Amino acid sequence: MAFMDFEIQAHRGARLFFPENTLQAFFKAADLGVRVVELDLVVSKDNKIVVSHDPWLSGPCTEGRLRSLIFDMAYSDIASCKPLLSTIFTKVDAYMVSEGMNGQMVYNLEIKSWPDKDRIFHPAPDLYADLVLQLIADAGVMDRVRIQSFDYRVIREAWKLNSQLSYGLLIEEAKNMEPFLHALGFVPQYVNPHFSLVDREMTDYLHAKQIRMIPWTVNRTEDMKAMKQLGAEGIITDDPEQALSLFGLQEEVSD
Repeated sequence: MAFMDFEIQAHRGARLFFPENTLQAFFKAADLGVRVVELDLVVSKDNKIVVSHDPWLSGPCTEGRLRSLIFDMAYSDIASCKPLLSTIFTKVDAYMVSEGMNGQMVYNLEIKSWPDKDRIFHPAPDLYADLVLQLIADAGVMDRVRIQSFDYRVIREAWKLNSQLSYGLLIEEAKNMEPFLHALGFVPQYVNPHFSLVDREMTDYLHAKQIRMIPWTVNRTEDMKAMKQLGAEGIITDDPEQALSLFGLQEEVSD
């Protein structure tokens, strides 16, 4: 996969314009010139891969309850609220073709997984990884996806199934980076920390291991500039329009 020198990822789509993790948000990201979108995955009771940041629903799909766990619901009861990952692949790719856009979308898929929530919020890591990878294979987008998670277990299981995909480890606390990397059992293509953790020492450590770094969630202009100065390969941002303009990348990705 070929990427711009400094990569701009739209966090959950263009969520400043449309609700996050929706088709409209991903369409808008493509309109802006983004060619990498970040999105979140959870699982329904019938093992459908659903695009959602939270593992529960609030609102019209909850039948009067405050919230309902997606893992306890059949997708037919979720469909009006949350899209399937397969739908995102198909519809976003078709939209870009219909609009005559150059390039193809790359999908950075965050698997939402918690070590203390196996079989409560989601399947066990081995089944979870298998469901996601099978869908990716069926969709024919294996060369345009990345798999990332805060939970190194599900990344490790995915890598066991297919070591050729691009993998990333999300980091929320600096102290976890080295032990989690060790626990992975392989060197991932990416380690993506919260931007507040990034310093030159972290950059040098990762680059010495041939690991790229794309911090999250970078929304202020001064922080965007700082991440590039500190050697990051890109950023995950809620404001891709500003980021593309800041780094003079709009024409490069849209022409």
